[in-house]
Amino acid sequence: LPIYYTNGTHVPPGADVSLVDRINIEHVFFPIVDGGDIMHIWMGEGSPDAKGLKDFAMNIAKNTQVGYFAFTKDMSVCMDDFHMMAGLKDVCENCGSDNIEQLSRVTGYIQAVSGWNAAKKQELEDRKRYNSADMV
Repeated sequence: LPIYYTNGTHVPPGADVSLVDRINIEHVFFPIVDGGDIMHIWMGEGSPDAKGLKDFAMNIAKNTQVGYFAFTKDMSVCMDDFHMMAGLKDVCENCGSDNIEQLSRVTGYIQAVSGWNAAKKQELEDRKRYNSADMV
């Protein structure tokens, strides 16, 4: 298992903790550090409930010390027919092509995973992803 640094005061990306526990651990660091921090919520669903996300976001904003947070869904695009897919796919669900570009967030921006270094690719693989059911 490769060892890598993360770029924040986060719980390790792959830690097997509930989303509520992750928030309760991470939010205490926001008042201590001076900017540049974000709490990542990696989504595991293709189409999370929009109202549920809004309500959960409002709960984070009103009831925690989290300064910035982001919900991120991984995506894949077929470079042959430009079909967009939720999640990190290796084969196009539409045409069967393996000419796929995977996209996810790294250091604040959605980018092609193919341009990431080995450590960031390992972090992507390690990330614990949450679903609407985890947003209680």
